[in-house]
Amino acid sequence: MRSLLLIIIPLLAVVLATGDGRSADTGPEVGKYATSFELSDLNGKKVSLSQWKGSVVLLNFWETSCGPCRAEMPSLKKLYEDLKDRGFVVLAISIDRSEKAVKSFVAAKGLPFPVLLDSEREVFFDQYAVFGLPTSFLIDRKGIIREKILGERDWSTPEIRDRIMTLLNRK
Repeated sequence: MRSLLLIIIPLLAVVLATGDGRSADTGPEVGKYATSFELSDLNGKKVSLSQWKGSVVLLNFWETSCGPCRAEMPSLKKLYEDLKDRGFVVLAISIDRSEKAVKSFVAAKGLPFPVLLDSEREVFFDQYAVFGLPTSFLIDRKGIIREKILGERDWSTPEIRDRIMTLLNRK
């Protein structure tokens, strides 16, 4: 039910705000530069997307109560561990309201990548116009969005790894 509300409420807000169902801000598009942001990590340190320019970045929007989000975390963890030394970064952006729930989940799963908090959902809704979870954006070394990936993924598939490796091999 909560996942359904994450889809319905933003769509209703768009309709009410614009009157015709069109959003004035649809978020960044594939082929365009990713919108920079600054969020706090689980230690309270400010992290910005722009500090990772020169790396291939996978932005992953998620929430601890989202079953598909939880299900994809082990393969996302493995992908990060395999490719981090090649210039690959995962930024997991949690939209949970409870920082405690996020810290508990991250500790239990041993997530090694940066986990950022967007409890006010400003980056999620306002900057990236995300309407469902999980949603990921694959960003190249120049800061250009190369893919928007909707829904749960097995990040260990050869197809996904090949697409990421192609970006990592570009200078």
